[in-house]
Amino acid sequence: MQVKLTATYILTTDHAKSRSGQPVLLDQATGQAFLPSDTLVAYESWPKMPAAQVVSKMASWRDFSDEERRLIEQFSGVQRQPEVPGRRTRDLSRGQRPLTSNWQSK
Repeated sequence: MQVKLTATYILTTDHAKSRSGQPVLLDQATGQAFLPSDTLVAYESWPKMPAAQVVSKMASWRDFSDEERRLIEQFSGVQRQPEVPGRRTRDLSRGQRPLTSNWQSK
């Protein structure tokens, strides 16, 4: 199975580095495959981070089918929370503060 995350990066179980159905992040430009704990600089403007975090960040850019989402969650270890209609949310991975009134900075 393959999930296209961006024009360059895909998650795939069809790679030699993939074991027992565990997907790998594949950079199609270089052919390099990454396991969740491998670190990389996906783009020049991004810091070096674990592949699991890269996938989680890329997965926040668009919607995926349930099957694609399961593969993304399997790789990143992060489950997407179901959206509640009318509820405001913020992407905390981008450094935004939560919307709760009891949030305190440290």
